[in-house]
Amino acid sequence: MDKLLLFRIRPSINILRRFMCTPQAGTNPPTIRENSMGARYRPNEFQKFLLVWTKKYKSKAEIPKEVSLDLLERTRSQARIKLSNYLILLTILASLYAVMSGKAAAKRGESVQQMNLDWHKQYEEDYKKKQEAQK
Repeated sequence: MDKLLLFRIRPSINILRRFMCTPQAGTNPPTIRENSMGARYRPNEFQKFLLVWTKKYKSKAEIPKEVSLDLLERTRSQARIKLSNYLILLTILASLYAVMSGKAAAKRGESVQQMNLDWHKQYEEDYKKKQEAQK
């Protein structure tokens, strides 16, 4: 019974030791890319693009055939944040353009109310012409 229990506990103890031990002085700790214990995954072309865009790798040629799922998740999150920031900037610029063009149109005397009145006037004229043509 004790051997069976020890057989089941030992792998989890070894995993805990591996994560909790401190590296020896003078040695460089392994990077996440080198010592990934998670599942390995083959990235598709879009994921390779994201890995290069978020600067995890310098080019598509440097990306290994299999990368960790954790690396792909972090890359996707960073890409999502980066894209959101670009869209925020684009929204701000478009808003500024709309404000500037609206002020310029107001200086020229253009307004939505005037455009609506002109449209109704044109519609009335077209209707009257149509009525006269039918007679």
